Amino acid sequence: MDINRYDDIKFSTDFKTFSFISTGPKGNLVKVVQFIDFRHVQASHNLALGTRRGDVIDYNETTDNGDRDRILATIFHIATAFSHGYPDQRIFIRGRNQATTRLYRGTINHEYLNIIKEFIIYGGIYVENEGRYNFEQFISSKQYDAFLFERRQ
Repeated sequence: MDINRYDDIKFSTDFKTFSFISTGPKGNLVKVVQFIDFRHVQASHNLALGTRRGDVIDYNETTDNGDRDRILATIFHIATAFSHGYPDQRIFIRGRNQATTRLYRGTINHEYLNIIKEFIIYGGIYVENEGRYNFEQFISSKQYDAFLFERRQ
């Protein structure tokens, strides 16, 4: 992504937990990105974004610190680093609500040409009566419930 990102990223030795500082009008907030084994989709990890509040990571808070695009660029950089360490694992991304999922779709559309250099993108529709996602090659005009990124080999 061509957007300025945060550079001071800390990471765990297994490359599954990353953190960086979001700076803005609400102060310095510790953002945490975790890759959690996701048993609902074969060979994948769920990308979870949260804000550290003491010893707790809040995954539901919208911090609105004025640096959304910079955070998204940082997450893309982190996802790329994760995929280098785990090239056979796909990255599952779903917003905590429809608005966040729409934001992710808009960002994917906007940065599509940059993202496809690293990843094949799939859009997923949740099939409630089957309790699973059906994934297809990403179509920019289509609404999805989730996204799956597969590292290009």
